[in-house]
Order: sequence, then C-alpha cells, then structure tokens
Amino acid sequence: MNVNIPFPAEVENTLRRRAAAAGQDVETYLRHVVTESLTEEDVTRSVSLTTPTEFAQRLDAWIALHPVLDHAIDDSRESIYAGRGE
Repeated sequence: MNVNIPFPAEVENTLRRRAAAAGQDVETYLRHVVTESLTEEDVTRSVSLTTPTEFAQRLDAWIALHPVLDHAIDDSRESIYAGRGE
C-alpha cells in the first residue's frame, strides 16, 4: 500500500535525521515505526481484553512449561561470573 502524507518541514527533518541514525532510508524507517506501533497496540488490546480468569489460565499454562527442580541451583554472583576476571 502506498500512502502520501505531507509533513511539516521540522517533522520531515526529524524523520530524515532519525532514519539516517538508524542506517535506513525514510520509507524503511517509517514502515518500521508504524509496524511497531500497530504491533504494540494489538498486544496491548489482547492483554487488556483478557479476563482475570483467562489471565490466570494462561499464567498457569506458562508456569507448567517450567519444571520444578528437586535440587538447589547456585545462582550466586560468584558462580555466574566465575572465570571472567573478577
């Protein structure tokens, strides 16, 4: 789909500057910004329309994917960064 949207000069300059900073042309940059915006909107809408019961069911299903371990896990800072020059 092609859309022609006139922007004020200062907005156009900002778009060009941000696109250049992202290493993209303006069209690619705008496509990314719009797509991200729409994706975030859809995620927000789907989460906000979830009832507390549906949320609890989804949470329980997610928790079930993670097994309960019968032994302790060493998650101390020392074990995580061991051998990294600390």
